[in-house]
Amino acid sequence: METEGFSNIRFKKETARRFQSFSRMYYKTHTLALAGMLDFFKYNEISPHENLGKRMGLIMDFLQKFRDFTAKRNNATIAIIKDLEKHGVLPTKAMMELLFEGGPTPASKKKGDAMKTELIIPEIQGMDLDTEFALLEERKQRQLLEQELILIKTQISEQLLKRVKIIRPALGPPRLQLEMTLSEWKAFKEHFKIP
Repeated sequence: METEGFSNIRFKKETARRFQSFSRMYYKTHTLALAGMLDFFKYNEISPHENLGKRMGLIMDFLQKFRDFTAKRNNATIAIIKDLEKHGVLPTKAMMELLFEGGPTPASKKKGDAMKTELIIPEIQGMDLDTEFALLEERKQRQLLEQELILIKTQISEQLLKRVKIIRPALGPPRLQLEMTLSEWKAFKEHFKIP
């Protein structure tokens, strides 16, 4: 069994200290640190003397836009889940479309090719998430108003319509009579704010 030998390389003291500090921070041995650095440059096909400049700026801009996009998607998801927990409403089609909007969509498909997908980021396409949230809020308000209307109809039916009796006098046409005391009528008017 043959063991690997060691070799001495001469470095300036300041460079050696920097390398040792870096090596201790990220690797177990100096050999692994140097091998990792060499592999990084080889696999990424960049030279240690190359300045990434604009290319790195473009990558960082894209990463920032993607981070902002995912943060907004997460916030939208959390808002929908909280609304569902609070109101116990099943998700509407619009909610689901808003949630999954911006996900991978099919681009073009040629014969024999696998379907390609690309990520659509609303900020890049000029889409306005604030408008979408405003529409969701309006839809939620409409649902609340519809529920309130159903409740009012039920109250009117129970307190007013069920107390109406048809009176058929011996002479004259039939008429309606409300069987309610004056205090009940005043409370009813006050509840529904009838002038």
